Amino acid sequence: METTNKLFLIRHGQTDLNRDRRFRGYTPAPLNEQGRLEAKRAGELLKDSGLEIIYTSPMARAVETAGIISGVTGCRVETDESFTDIDYGDWQGLTVEQVIEKYGTGPLQSWKERPGEFRFPNGDSVEEIRKRLEPALIKAVNSAGRGNTGVLSHLLVLKLCFLVMMGLSYDWFWKVALDNGSVGSFQYSGEEGFIIESWNCLANSGGAGRP
Repeated sequence: METTNKLFLIRHGQTDLNRDRRFRGYTPAPLNEQGRLEAKRAGELLKDSGLEIIYTSPMARAVETAGIISGVTGCRVETDESFTDIDYGDWQGLTVEQVIEKYGTGPLQSWKERPGEFRFPNGDSVEEIRKRLEPALIKAVNSAGRGNTGVLSHLLVLKLCFLVMMGLSYDWFWKVALDNGSVGSFQYSGEEGFIIESWNCLANSGGAGRP
């Protein structure tokens, strides 16, 4: 019988940029107090999950979250450039209102209507990020031996991970939501691929359940 591994998708805790609803990308931002609490709660959710290793984006907010989770679970942490955030280019650090003020409504409308075709001005395209994720996810889930694996990343990247794992088109991009500090759980086998168990789980969330 084929061995089935489990993969957890984890979003980093809140930063001030998240709180202020700004495009983040490569902008450096540490966790704020709420974000550190969210990271600790994610660790509590994963404490008895058999988590062996977390592959994390190298961005400081992700590494900090992974370190807090490791302190609770005892798992190893390894950075992986495949899971770093998208480069929002000229939009980094701006709010939606500031993007409209500087560039008009056209670019933002294109981003909302056709995310899979969009390239951020002087930044990355969404499709470039999606293409790097499928091999990275398969490599990660097969790397932990008998234990389970976590991937810790950012909102846009994790939304794309979900599309890749579920075989969904970009029509679903804006329908996938996840909170800071949330955990999703998937079973994986080479024969069946990824099967979702839970999504957007939060500690003390009143019914989201354990991953």
